[in-house]
Amino acid sequence: MTPHRLIWLLACSALIPALVACGSKDGGGGSQSSANQCSITLSQLDQIELGMDLPAVEAILGEGKKDSEYTTGEETNVGYTWCGDVERNYLDGPVIEITFVNGKVDIVQPYNIPAN
Repeated sequence: MTPHRLIWLLACSALIPALVACGSKDGGGGSQSSANQCSITLSQLDQIELGMDLPAVEAILGEGKKDSEYTTGEETNVGYTWCGDVERNYLDGPVIEITFVNGKVDIVQPYNIPAN
């Protein structure tokens, strides 16, 4: 991992407590398919490690939704979301976005995920 990506990951990680404090309007819980409900917890997210592949992540979080893909040079970046849509829901409800670079977890961005 490049130093730039490590700094980005650490910066995003520092925001997790603030984002959790915001909470979702309905307090979380329930189905992963609803934008304002999510059964994924921070303890599950703690199990996600850099370098994991998609099947390993989905074994922990359930099936994700592919929302982006692009290739730059020799890097293929693929974004997946869980619990909602990053563009529409990250301020109001729980959303998890994970970016895979060349098939491996590179960035994990959780928004409003319940602590339990």
